Amino acid sequence: MDRYQQGKRVSIITITGNILLTIFKTGIGFITGSSALIADGFHSLSDIVSTIAVLIALNISNLPPDEEHPYGHGNAEPIAAKLLGIILLFTGALLTINSGKQIVYQDYHSPGLLAFWTAVISITIKELMFRYTYKTGKATGNQALIADAWHHRSDAVSSIAAAIGVMGSYLGYPVLDPVAGLIVSLMIIKVGWDITKDAVVTLMITSPPEEKLITIEKQAESIEGVERVVDLKAHYSGVDLFIDLKILVDFRLTVLEGHQIASEVKRKISSLNPEVKEVLIHVDPMLPENH
Repeated sequence: MDRYQQGKRVSIITITGNILLTIFKTGIGFITGSSALIADGFHSLSDIVSTIAVLIALNISNLPPDEEHPYGHGNAEPIAAKLLGIILLFTGALLTINSGKQIVYQDYHSPGLLAFWTAVISITIKELMFRYTYKTGKATGNQALIADAWHHRSDAVSSIAAAIGVMGSYLGYPVLDPVAGLIVSLMIIKVGWDITKDAVVTLMITSPPEEKLITIEKQAESIEGVERVVDLKAHYSGVDLFIDLKILVDFRLTVLEGHQIASEVKRKISSLNPEVKEVLIHVDPMLPENH
């Protein structure tokens, strides 16, 4: 199964799970009056929106290069991650205001054990979603999918906070429920900020780490006929890596022989680095005085 199909399958499964969780948590939250559980339910709702954004990004990034996008559509994934981060920031701010008002005006009560067990069920399901989505995202190098995975993990942690708040309220400290709601809201804001920041960095034209460049240079120089790599540049476009390098070959070789060496360099670099989208190779003669 290719990268696109794997991402699509994960997204459909997690959307289905999040729809059920959102209905379950917000429903029980309103029935029991638990601010923490309602906040947690809205966190799951934002998960649905984020996963839909990932699906859209997967469809766009899977499109081939065209006249307007000669380097492909790889930036669709960090753009989706950035939109997800903004959604989380907005959601967290609204929930923070709501929980803060309840604490200030002392408008709280004990929601009971039903809300507690609802949060426990959510913790289990969201942790499973995180592990499944993160594993696929890392395996395919999909930044939007990895961002979505951490969204699932933050939802699991927020459910832990909700469970603690509900139990504390049940044990005679009703203020702990809106306090837990406030904590969940601030966690949503933190995750949103981190995702937005990382996406903005990715959208900038950035080079891979120096170690990566050294590795690529060694891969090129390992090909028979390559005397030396004299220039190497690389940059990311979204999750795709574009490489431009210049190699020196024996000046006595024919144009065809030089082309064959360049083709072998391109084949090796592409096969050893799955994120590489294109390799542009310039072939120059190595004159006798350079030997």
